[in-house]
Amino acid sequence: MDTILFNFHDLLMVVTAFECLLLATLLAASARTPSLSNALLVAFLLCHFLIPLHELMFWGKLFRIWLLDISPDLFFIFSFAYYLDGPLLYFFVRALLYKDIQLKPKHSWHLLPLALYVLHMLVSFYLQPDAVQRQLIETQHIAYSSPHLYVETLGRFVRMGYVLWCFMLVWNYRQQLRHEQADLKTSDVAWLKIMLLSFLLIFALDTVLVCLKLYGFLADDFDMDLLNVVGLSSYYLNFVALNILIFLRFTSFVTVAPVSEQPLFEAKDESAAVFDQQIALRLEQLMREQKFYANPDITLDKLAAAAGYPAKKVSLTIKQCHQQNFYEYVNSYRIAQAKLLLAEQGPEAQTITDIYFAVGFNSKSVFNTFFKRLEGVTPSQYRDQQNP
Repeated sequence: MDTILFNFHDLLMVVTAFECLLLATLLAASARTPSLSNALLVAFLLCHFLIPLHELMFWGKLFRIWLLDISPDLFFIFSFAYYLDGPLLYFFVRALLYKDIQLKPKHSWHLLPLALYVLHMLVSFYLQPDAVQRQLIETQHIAYSSPHLYVETLGRFVRMGYVLWCFMLVWNYRQQLRHEQADLKTSDVAWLKIMLLSFLLIFALDTVLVCLKLYGFLADDFDMDLLNVVGLSSYYLNFVALNILIFLRFTSFVTVAPVSEQPLFEAKDESAAVFDQQIALRLEQLMREQKFYANPDITLDKLAAAAGYPAKKVSLTIKQCHQQNFYEYVNSYRIAQAKLLLAEQGPEAQTITDIYFAVGFNSKSVFNTFFKRLEGVTPSQYRDQQNP
């Protein structure tokens, strides 16, 4: 990418790096309480502060000459960030969505691609004589040589794999949420999906770029014009994705209700009659007599605490007794009470808005959707049927 001088493209990388550093600083400084997810997001942003600096140092002609006059050992010192941002993004999403996530020594295997890259750079570059290093930088031959391309290709595919893994975490979270929350709107992760999609596009374009290089190496025919176009496109896409992240951070980030990472029970537990009848009776008392369902912030943990039993046993009891998850269980009680209120006549009859708030719903759309799912008609239609 020798076409990149100290021009607008270079300025774009400088601005991208600055924005990443600024956002990372703001997130670190504004955190009210320390959290692993926030620390991991800060670390992820710092990686994306280093990546454009690496690109500027190696591909920017002016910077390359200036750094070579100082020392060739300065090159590639930031390139390790390509092998860290994937794991950091994965653990950020995991810590955000799930309870009690901790980084442990067993997680160090995520650093294997980084270790492989460091070993490769030691052998191929840093342990080489100064004259060889300078030649590799001046000609940029190292970027188009083997085994550098093989290691780089592996790293880019692993990077994409982490983003796809993050999408799996989000999908599993949405499934698990129904076993622990009665209001799914309180944990809207649409912003997270948009963020992941943005970085998936960036990582995909970076992967396409290195695959084009690898193809050129194997065919002994590098299409430099195509490589320049794809490379520059990745810079611009990275800038756009970063600003999407900044926009989402200050407009759409919501507090996500974390859930248990492991399923509350296995399929074999679900089919086996292991629940305690006393738990079922206690839950019935809480829901019918104390109207626990009317609490708009009800969760499995809160219901289990009120019942005096472990959350896992409560969830299993609900599943076995009612063939419902927690979300369906609580909202079915809410709908049953709503039907009674909708059937009332006279001046004391409540509005539909008053009713859905009274039974514990926070959203009219959720109330209407769930009501129609169970009854086949909307609340307004049901009221009309009961009061012809």
